[in-house]
Amino acid sequence: MSFYYRGKTLYCYFCGVNLNIHKVNKILKLGVALSLLLLVGCQSDDDAGIVHQGDTVILNEGNLEGRINYDQLGVVTTKDAPQENTGGKPGNVVNGTLNGQNDLPLVQIGEVNPPVYQGTTLRATHVEVNGNFAYVSYNVEGNTYLGAIDVIDISNPLNPSIVMEAIFPDTDISAIKYYQNSLYLAGASPTINNNDTNPAILIEMELANGVPTQNINLMDISGYVATDIMVSSDGIFAVSGDNGVVAKYNLSNNQLEDSAPLNDLRALGQYNNKIVVLSGTDGIHIYNSNNLNPSNDFPTSQDVAASKRTIDFYNNNVLVAEGPAGVGIYNINNGNKQNTIAVPTVDPSEGIDLSEVVANAVSVESNHIFVADGAAGLSVHTIGSGISDISTIGTLDLEGSANYVKSANNYIFVADGKGGLKIIQQVTTSQIACNTFPTYTGGYWLNVNSNDNQAYSGSATLMGINVNNNSSLTFCGSLAVNKGINVNSGGTFTVKGTLAQGTTSKPNNSLNVNNNAVLQIEGSLVVYGNMILNNGATLEFLGNNSSITVYGNVVKNGNVTITGTYTDTFNSL
Repeated sequence: MSFYYRGKTLYCYFCGVNLNIHKVNKILKLGVALSLLLLVGCQSDDDAGIVHQGDTVILNEGNLEGRINYDQLGVVTTKDAPQENTGGKPGNVVNGTLNGQNDLPLVQIGEVNPPVYQGTTLRATHVEVNGNFAYVSYNVEGNTYLGAIDVIDISNPLNPSIVMEAIFPDTDISAIKYYQNSLYLAGASPTINNNDTNPAILIEMELANGVPTQNINLMDISGYVATDIMVSSDGIFAVSGDNGVVAKYNLSNNQLEDSAPLNDLRALGQYNNKIVVLSGTDGIHIYNSNNLNPSNDFPTSQDVAASKRTIDFYNNNVLVAEGPAGVGIYNINNGNKQNTIAVPTVDPSEGIDLSEVVANAVSVESNHIFVADGAAGLSVHTIGSGISDISTIGTLDLEGSANYVKSANNYIFVADGKGGLKIIQQVTTSQIACNTFPTYTGGYWLNVNSNDNQAYSGSATLMGINVNNNSSLTFCGSLAVNKGINVNSGGTFTVKGTLAQGTTSKPNNSLNVNNNAVLQIEGSLVVYGNMILNNGATLEFLGNNSSITVYGNVVKNGNVTITGTYTDTFNSL
């Protein structure tokens, strides 16, 4: 964990939040709801689009295309996946790692560069997903108060786009929550609050068609910075950091209804009718959502002061990011510790500072747990028969560190140490009958020998596939292949479902359909590199709803046959 001091604030490289390090007595006008009417001026710019400038927020709807980087698209594997075909079978150990594929096929579909305002680059702090939009909050380190929100349209995973950025010139944004056509923000602003020792603030920002407007309501909360917020039909709940409180506000009028003091508050969430909050010094505290009456509390690992952490829930358990202690999993009812997910083991030869390998954030979706492990990256784990049965898939092979993670709707958003945000999507497929095929449980490299026939179902991430001469391979389900696919002479490869292959950074790891070979697709084929169809090759689309997307080049060497009904996304064929 890396920290440095600036003025009266402490900045954590793996937090993205400014937190007070002084003990200050605060008896302030907690919960006085304010309404702010912004005086708005509009200016039109043919190149930059429309910018709406107000006293508190600047809304920019134009010239945002360049902030999404498409250079690193494609299939994501784990760092310990064997890079060469070892011929290993499941359970074999190759170079100290287990040589078996994972059952969570993932592709990176974009990387969002952080906003830059007047020469200052911001850092992502939180992500909220609702429908076709992902909302990303930002702030900066040190004494500067500056925040932002990105609105990212993810309705088309082949082309995510930023539709608006909202810049808050004098406000840090620590966390963000969507509820009933409004965004609720937790942060700090000395100018809005007009009290340097108590700048914590909550903001309700109304939306129109999913994007922010300048209709803003403000709520005071005691403390130096509001660190997290959540909203439900029970009300608005928020926590503030050092010498902070957990507070509840009326959803209709934003008036304070109740509050409870608690030290070093990091995160909160709602599980059933309980409000669960995390204190770095006092552990988990649970309150009734109707009146904030305490219900239960239990200790967790003592954490580094003033560092941002998150919590999530699974089947009556709370998962707590506990920094160097990894992720602790506790039963909500009795506080008993059910399991621990340790931080990854890092080879010192990689040049990583081991003190920066810490669990910063945890997110659960379905039966998978995603942990932002700082300098070690993003680790992924699978829940088996219960929370005591957790297996580790591995650490994803992504550039940079992982400060924050949010998984929702089959998307994973990862904030890295340089301030950018990676958007990863789980490869899924529509329902296609696969009952007759066994689930694939083999190694990272799938070889079908000459004159052999194999058929599998399920979800899998592989490094490569070879379908050799006069052989056949059928895969029904969701399949992601990081490197090359070769369908050799006389071979047939049939995919029923979804196939994603390759990366844009290494297009020569291509999908090759060689002489007199056949590739059949019933569903979706996405090729991030090049596709080579050699003389006599056949590309056959089955059914009425098949599609092909090729980011690289399609090379046709000789006579090639393409048949069936299909949608060609980029007109590559």
